[in-house]
Amino acid sequence: MIKQLWHRQRIALIGFVIALGALGFFGFRTAAAWIYWNDPAHQDQPLAGWMSPRYVARSYDLPPEAINPALFLDQDAPPRRISIEKIAQENGLTLRELQARIDAAATAWRAVQEVGSGG
Repeated sequence: MIKQLWHRQRIALIGFVIALGALGFFGFRTAAAWIYWNDPAHQDQPLAGWMSPRYVARSYDLPPEAINPALFLDQDAPPRRISIEKIAQENGLTLRELQARIDAAATAWRAVQEVGSGG
């Protein structure tokens, strides 16, 4: 069967194998991310210097408009690869002070979401 396909429909078979590989790759990544971010140990993690703003946003389930002001990031600027430690240094804060800003932003965002959902 495979030999027949290889001889008669080589391009289609190669395309199918590539599509199957891509499906497996992206399916695995999606499942791994879902498992990782749904683990309570990864939700609302205390800040660590190595974290990126995107990691913190995912951990606290905050959109850019909620987290960017807390991290002194410009809404309209393109995303930068920067660590939380570097953000704290650039703004003269400790990680503990930055943690307080993140906690306040998360509390405010969640309160708005609760009111908006009628709960």
